[in-house]
Amino acid sequence: MNEKVKILSIVSIYHALNDGVICVVPLLFPVFKVLFDLNYTQIGFITGTGLLVTLFGQLIIGRVADRKNFRIFLAVGVLLMCISMLLLTRAESFLTLLFFMLFLRFSSSFFHPVGIGWISRTFKKDRLDWAMGIQSGFGDLGAFFAIFTTLFIADLSGWRMPLYLWCIIGVLILLCGLFITHNVDGNFNKKNDKPFKQNLSEALNEAWKVFKNVRMLLPAYILSGVAWSIFISYFPLFLSEQTTLSLTYIGLLTTLWVGIGVVVSFSYSRIQGFFGRRKVIFVAYFIMGFSGLLLALSVNIFLIAFAVLLLGISTFLTYPALFCFTSTVTDETMESKTFGYIFTVQLVGGTLIMFISGALSDIFGIWIPFAILGVFGLFVTLFMLFYRGRSLVGESEKTSGVLSHANE
Repeated sequence: MNEKVKILSIVSIYHALNDGVICVVPLLFPVFKVLFDLNYTQIGFITGTGLLVTLFGQLIIGRVADRKNFRIFLAVGVLLMCISMLLLTRAESFLTLLFFMLFLRFSSSFFHPVGIGWISRTFKKDRLDWAMGIQSGFGDLGAFFAIFTTLFIADLSGWRMPLYLWCIIGVLILLCGLFITHNVDGNFNKKNDKPFKQNLSEALNEAWKVFKNVRMLLPAYILSGVAWSIFISYFPLFLSEQTTLSLTYIGLLTTLWVGIGVVVSFSYSRIQGFFGRRKVIFVAYFIMGFSGLLLALSVNIFLIAFAVLLLGISTFLTYPALFCFTSTVTDETMESKTFGYIFTVQLVGGTLIMFISGALSDIFGIWIPFAILGVFGLFVTLFMLFYRGRSLVGESEKTSGVLSHANE
């Protein structure tokens, strides 16, 4: 196994664990809602505050990681996730659930800036779309297994059992990852040797240069993050309130969303090769807007399933495309920092929308988050249509696969 394949393999497996763990707790919200007498505002507060913690976590970790060993940083994140799973089994009230959930969200802050940055650095000039599609697909696969099994296991053995199982899986994956990458060539783990100390003005100027290169995609990044958070947090609650389905069937229908996402992510390289990245994300956001509104207005189980299918296709096409666009205008010495900045903006928007969604759901109903998703999706589609004659990120569409330095 060559060095690049080792890196892609371990980052992909870590991504599967990360996304699987992140899915487990929101899937249990219907149980927690009854167990701890939660309302939708409290659920929105837990989710939104968790995103806020992830926001600052990814920003800090992204700024530090480029000067550290990516392999070790990812391993630390996995270890903390395993600990957070154990702690969550001790939740006994809204406050303890909130505290342990925040620790979990901090633990998950390690993967995206470091893992995506490592793939970007390693494959920037060689099969970038393929590598991004593979690692995204594994993340979706982890979410698929979490969604497919969590509510079934909780129904069968109690809500703590899924948390114990994912903790054990995490420990095994951590040991496997450390073993496989123990002799990865230093060239694939190289650090940024530029001076690290910056004053506030220099840091803000650096962030501005990053945002300037991807400014056309910032609304899209926010929307893709919102789509994930809204669906995984509110869809089980939506089905629990709007239908008579059992927890097991709610889990199966939720699995449809991420299941189609697995297929789409692994097929992304071929899809974008045929249509091009820009057309792929334009169509994806249009379908996302349409399916969000359809889901908000539907009570028929077949229409709900159809909307979920469309939402799975559209949501999971956007992630590898956005990562590839960004990678083409990112300097190799600041991969984690760049993705950390971008994910921070993504989470700022996501946090605000999750807070609003929870509060409005208490007032108008649990369909509100999906209506917000639908309107936002159509807005991003119109935004891209309005700027259709302009490059989305620097000159990347004209020089795909060629490194353009973010600091130039």
